[in-house]
Amino acid sequence: MSERGLHQIEDDLSDTWLEDWAGAGVAEIEAYLAKHAAFLSFLDSQES
Repeated sequence: MSERGLHQIEDDLSDTWLEDWAGAGVAEIEAYLAKHAAFLSFLDSQES
Protein backbone atom coordinates (compact mmCIF):
# COMPACT_ATOMS: atom_id res chain seq x y z
CA MET A 1 0.00 0.00 0.00
CA SER A 2 1.35 3.40 -0.96
CA GLU A 3 0.46 6.89 0.26
CA ARG A 4 -2.14 7.04 -2.49
CA GLY A 5 -3.99 3.98 -1.22
CA LEU A 6 -4.52 0.53 -2.57
CA HIS A 7 -3.63 -0.19 -6.18
CA GLN A 8 -6.58 -1.44 -8.18
CA ILE A 9 -5.94 -3.44 -11.37
CA GLU A 10 -9.00 -1.77 -12.89
CA ASP A 11 -7.03 1.48 -12.88
CA ASP A 12 -4.44 -0.06 -15.20
CA LEU A 13 -7.15 -1.26 -17.53
CA SER A 14 -9.01 2.03 -17.85
CA ASP A 15 -8.86 4.05 -21.05
CA THR A 16 -7.27 7.03 -19.33
CA TRP A 17 -4.59 5.32 -17.24
CA LEU A 18 -1.71 6.90 -19.13
CA GLU A 19 -3.13 10.41 -18.91
CA ASP A 20 -3.88 9.91 -15.21
CA TRP A 21 -0.36 8.63 -14.54
CA ALA A 22 1.29 11.44 -16.50
CA GLY A 23 -0.94 14.05 -14.87
CA ALA A 24 -0.01 12.83 -11.40
CA GLY A 25 3.68 12.94 -12.32
CA VAL A 26 3.45 16.45 -13.73
CA ALA A 27 1.58 17.62 -10.62
CA GLU A 28 4.34 16.24 -8.38
CA ILE A 29 7.05 17.91 -10.49
CA GLU A 30 5.19 21.23 -10.37
CA ALA A 31 4.84 20.98 -6.59
CA TYR A 32 8.57 20.25 -6.27
CA LEU A 33 9.51 23.19 -8.49
CA ALA A 34 7.19 25.51 -6.54
CA LYS A 35 8.90 24.51 -3.29
CA HIS A 36 12.29 25.06 -4.89
CA ALA A 37 11.26 28.51 -6.15
CA ALA A 38 9.93 29.43 -2.71
CA PHE A 39 13.21 28.37 -1.12
CA LEU A 40 15.20 30.44 -3.61
CA SER A 41 13.00 33.43 -2.83
CA PHE A 42 13.63 32.87 0.86
CA LEU A 43 17.38 32.79 0.28
CA ASP A 44 17.23 35.99 -1.80
CA SER A 45 15.30 37.75 0.95
CA GLN A 46 17.91 36.68 3.53
CA GLU A 47 20.74 38.18 1.47
CA SER A 48 19.17 41.63 1.31
